[in-house]
Amino acid sequence: MIDTLTEPLFERIARIARSRWGLALHARKFSLVQNRLTTHLRKSGGTIEAWVQRIERTPTDADMLVFFDILSTNVTSFFRDPTHFGFLERELWTPLARGTRTAAGRKIRIWSAACSNGAEPYSLAMQARECLPPEQKWEVKILGSDLSTKALTAARSGVYAESQLAGLAPERRKRWLLPAPKATEPGWSVRPELREMVEFRQHNLMDSPNSMGGPFDCILLRNCMIYFDRETREEVVLRMHSMLKPAGWLIVGSAETLSSLKVPFKTASASIYVKE
Repeated sequence: MIDTLTEPLFERIARIARSRWGLALHARKFSLVQNRLTTHLRKSGGTIEAWVQRIERTPTDADMLVFFDILSTNVTSFFRDPTHFGFLERELWTPLARGTRTAAGRKIRIWSAACSNGAEPYSLAMQARECLPPEQKWEVKILGSDLSTKALTAARSGVYAESQLAGLAPERRKRWLLPAPKATEPGWSVRPELREMVEFRQHNLMDSPNSMGGPFDCILLRNCMIYFDRETREEVVLRMHSMLKPAGWLIVGSAETLSSLKVPFKTASASIYVKE
């Protein structure tokens, strides 16, 4: 029997989410959590009370990852927020191609944090390939990270349904995607030359990022800070700061800002910040 989510149970769930991942679960998320949790328990069995007790007392790593997937919303698309990609083309890729910007060892490192299904890091790989002449032999490596197991599985597969290709111009689709014959529904697969540029890892933004490599020329942390309270946002941004090269960029969501945070960044453009 599946019972109903009550306010006390929701508050217990919210406390776990805050302590584990820094997520701020507000009352407006009540219905979303109830619907997703009910769907999960219809498959796995048990009651909400029993499930919450398990998460509080003896959760396995698998339990916590399922829990995170229940709470998280993985919404993304190729070349989402085109102004950010325009900035990178103008300030990074074009100057590198023209020789007006340099990089040690001709290496560029970018981190797409909270990358969801991989559309963002693959978009970055497409743009780098389009802007940098192959004869210049730039080594561009892109790290995509997320905590959601479901999102990372999709990202690593590199296969996308027709409905997921919004934002990808027809010429880009033709150049960078191949039909995916083994897909359960008509889909498209990222070409091997893009796959070799991108690595995916599981990462909790509340943990130390030191294992993620770096330092990075640019970190994209877009549309996830809206789930954090102010204190957590500041902590996460400071972790990103430690992983950037001097004068590296941090790009946040178009509706997000660092203006209220005490962090050593200055504004480069709307929702784009440079490390001080």
